Amino acid sequence: MKTTVLATLFTIAVSASAFGQKQLGIFDAVKLNDSTTVAMCLRHGLKVNTADYSGNTLLMEAAKSGSFASAKMLLAHGAKVDVQNEMGNTALMEATLRGNEEMVNLLLAAGARISIRNEVGETAFSIAEDFEKITIAKLFMEKGGSGVKENYAKQR
Repeated sequence: MKTTVLATLFTIAVSASAFGQKQLGIFDAVKLNDSTTVAMCLRHGLKVNTADYSGNTLLMEAAKSGSFASAKMLLAHGAKVDVQNEMGNTALMEATLRGNEEMVNLLLAAGARISIRNEVGETAFSIAEDFEKITIAKLFMEKGGSGVKENYAKQR
C-alpha cells in the first residue's frame, strides 16, 4: 500500500475545460510538470518517494513524462534516484527509453547508477543501445567508462 493513501489525500482540483472541473492527483501534477503543486504537497507532508500501485515513484513519473521542473523539485527534496518499480525499472531507465537527454543528465548528476538491472536483465545502457538512443549510450560510456560496455557485453 506504501504511501498511495497519502498521494490520494493530496488530490488537487484543476480546471480541465471551460465546462467543469476534473480531479487530478499528485501523479497527474508531476505528469503535467506542475512543480508548484508538487512543492506545496511536499511542504504539507507528502512523502517524496511516494509510489503508485506498480511501484512507480513520483520521480519515475517525472522521468517518463519529461517533467524536468518536477524532477528537480523532487530531487531537491531528497527523492531516491535508484528506486526500482515492480518490473525493476528506475527513473534513469524510463528517461533513457524516452530519449530524454536532459532528464538523463539530471538523474546522472543526482547519482543515478547506470548498471542497475531490471527484471529482464536490462540496464539503462542496454536500453539506450537496444532502442537506438545513441547520444545517451555515448553519454553513459563517458560517465561509466569502458566498464559499462564490458559489463553489457558479458551479460549478452
